[in-house]
Amino acid sequence: MTAVVVVLAVSIAVVAWVYVGYPLALVALGRVRPRPRRRATIAPTLSVIVAAHDEVEVIGEKIANVLAGDYRRDLLEVIVASDGSRDGTVEAARRAGATRVLDLPRVGKLEALNRAAEIASGEILVFTDADSMLAPSSLRELVSNFADEHVGGVAGNVVRTVDDAGRPVAHGEGLYWRYERLLKRLEDRVGSVVSASGHLYAVRRSCFTRSARTTCTDDFVISSQVVRRGRRLAFDERAIVVVATPEEGGTELRRKIRVMNRGLRAALALGDALLPTRSGLYAVEVLFHKVLRRFVAFFLLAALIASAVLAAHDRVWWVVLAPQVAFYALAAAGALAARSRWARLKPIWVPYFFCLANAAAAAAVISLLAGVRFERWEPVAMRGRAARS
Repeated sequence: MTAVVVVLAVSIAVVAWVYVGYPLALVALGRVRPRPRRRATIAPTLSVIVAAHDEVEVIGEKIANVLAGDYRRDLLEVIVASDGSRDGTVEAARRAGATRVLDLPRVGKLEALNRAAEIASGEILVFTDADSMLAPSSLRELVSNFADEHVGGVAGNVVRTVDDAGRPVAHGEGLYWRYERLLKRLEDRVGSVVSASGHLYAVRRSCFTRSARTTCTDDFVISSQVVRRGRRLAFDERAIVVVATPEEGGTELRRKIRVMNRGLRAALALGDALLPTRSGLYAVEVLFHKVLRRFVAFFLLAALIASAVLAAHDRVWWVVLAPQVAFYALAAAGALAARSRWARLKPIWVPYFFCLANAAAAAAVISLLAGVRFERWEPVAMRGRAARS
């Protein structure tokens, strides 16, 4: 039984490290070796790039949102790269006042961004999704970080909208992004964040390189180039981008599997940048934040099985097994009651979304090992809008 106890101990330790230990380690490192950066009011030329696939319902609002911000209009261009849109997105973007509109065949999001970047004239390239709305000062806040010559890219702050009537997946996604924001804040204090979200980020033109890794997440591929070039990828909490939340568990599960599969491929594609000897602390952050976290479901399963085996031989181990059984029972209740008012109870939706997210991560790992590749980004229904994965 000693081996079973070891499996249980290691499994619990890994899960605890991923969700608690790693953030606490960043807190400690931030106090011992903080890395502040310079921020100042500067005004470089900006190219705001929006990749769009069948976004006729929101593209006009998106362009108006960008142009309505407080960044100088004479220093700003908006480029829309339509990736095979057939719903009038191109015409709507032109009517809304986009500086350039690329009417591309279906080439994929990363290639659409590549082509837009090739014609962009700005010193800073800003990437943002069509369904994501910027706060009026977001572009100015992003740009202020480039006053520090060591900064090569800046990740924006994703804020998820969740109303009281939202389903458990919506509340869970909001909690997930708050946790992600915490990790980015802590990573930013000690160096670079692991990656930016495609909802909003900016990179120096000199740090952008065309990539053909179409099976990887575009935001990870583009933002990680900054670190590979020896620059810092910062996070600015003041550069806010507002995004709608998912509503359906099944839809969100499929979206997360695609995103995590592509994200893992992007992380593994870093190559020698995954070695601490090559990229220092950043390699460690990628390992714990992006890679090990995707394997948590396997450690949770191992802990459950080990606990059950031990409890079958000695009732004292029910002290360990019972909380796990109760947690998964609440998660199951959340899944069964997803459309009822009971699902909005925090003791139900937190376990439900935690299990949903980790199930997606496990499926993503398995799909990657099986050689499954997700080449295209597809629309996913959100509350009030569409999200892109």
